[in-house]
Amino acid sequence: MTAARPSLVIFDMDDVLCHYDLGRRLRYLATLANTTARDVRAALWDSGFEDAADAGAYPDTALYLKEFGARLGYAISEEEWVEARRHAMTANSEVLVVAALLRAQADVAIYTNNGPIVKQRLERLLPEAALIFPQRFCSYEFGTKKPDPKSFARLVDSLGRKPGECWFIDDKKSNVEGARIAGLIGHHYRNPGLLIEDGRKLGFAL
Repeated sequence: MTAARPSLVIFDMDDVLCHYDLGRRLRYLATLANTTARDVRAALWDSGFEDAADAGAYPDTALYLKEFGARLGYAISEEEWVEARRHAMTANSEVLVVAALLRAQADVAIYTNNGPIVKQRLERLLPEAALIFPQRFCSYEFGTKKPDPKSFARLVDSLGRKPGECWFIDDKKSNVEGARIAGLIGHHYRNPGLLIEDGRKLGFAL
């Protein structure tokens, strides 16, 4: 008996739906704060702050920006934060075409390790994806982040789905393994061709 085609396809954002260049973001922030990209990375990423934010430690946008600015040494506005993030993102048009084809055959959603601003401002950050994905979820909403299987279980529960009905696509192998532990079907994204091949095996017309 052939397994049913997934009814929900969940895409990671960075390095799947878009190409993400953290170095460009760091340099942009460093220019704002009159410091170095290395110091920005140490203050915000290597310190564990961004990991904590992704896991829900700063669910309020104002609180998050205040702490972000304190660590950066510059009182950054939401618009400046969005522009720095957008500066590092380039739409992956090949994958977005696949996503649009899948949307005609199943529900689609984004699930990314991020805080509230990405969820609220996707139309500015990645308008090409915002047109395709009405459902966007960030890890902060679930109190933990990928690859924790609990993050996937909470995502699926919030959508009223069964894990086996969901196909999850991510460029990080560890995240795909976390999804599989939670019972989702997983695809380790490497290139559009392999994604299309896997989608066809699952019964999608691609």
